[in-house]
Amino acid sequence: MFPSWQKCTVVFFWVLTLCFVGTAGYAQTARHVVVIDAAHGGDDAGVLGVDGAAEKDVTLAVALALQKELSTGGGLEVLLTRNTDRTLSLEERKKFIQKASPALVLSLHANAGFGKIATGFELYYPGFAKARAANKAAPAAGTPDNRHLNDTVKLARLVQKNLDSLFPRQGRGLREAGIPLAEGLAAPVLVVEMGFLTNADGKKKLTSGKTQAEIAAALAKSIRGFF
Repeated sequence: MFPSWQKCTVVFFWVLTLCFVGTAGYAQTARHVVVIDAAHGGDDAGVLGVDGAAEKDVTLAVALALQKELSTGGGLEVLLTRNTDRTLSLEERKKFIQKASPALVLSLHANAGFGKIATGFELYYPGFAKARAANKAAPAAGTPDNRHLNDTVKLARLVQKNLDSLFPRQGRGLREAGIPLAEGLAAPVLVVEMGFLTNADGKKKLTSGKTQAEIAAALAKSIRGFF
């Protein structure tokens, strides 16, 4: 028989072990939900570039590659607003995203220029200025209520850094803009304009399976870095 003090010690360490194992198990199973939005689709081709290259095809190809890239390593549940070439309205996308309650949303696009010279990638995010304009009494940028906006900038800078490595000197900057998908959603939402389909070199890269995989890898690295 154990003395009473030894019994208490044994029980204490037994409970402590259960708590540790339970916490570790939770940490292993906790998953961040990430939504990847492949812009356009179906009847909506989006931008039509050189040789009729369609934005909807590029965004879907990169979205599928990104989902595959993020499926390794665990910790993330990756959902696509569409995984086939189908028509999907803005409201349907918003409803899907709201239901998913994601930790972040990445919306993939391809760009078009007024001429054939424009090239490079752009990043758009919902800014603080619009949030304050909508409500003069809105909390300041650093408060918890606007934390998702701070997180969006953090995500944008990571994406910018990793796409810069892939496309040196082709970054066109971070830009504040109204993002319809972000309306009513307290989570980081970033629009990635991956390049210009109206530029011959840009079209060649964006329709290349190799480049699409490289873009997906850069975006996956950014998302993992965010968490």
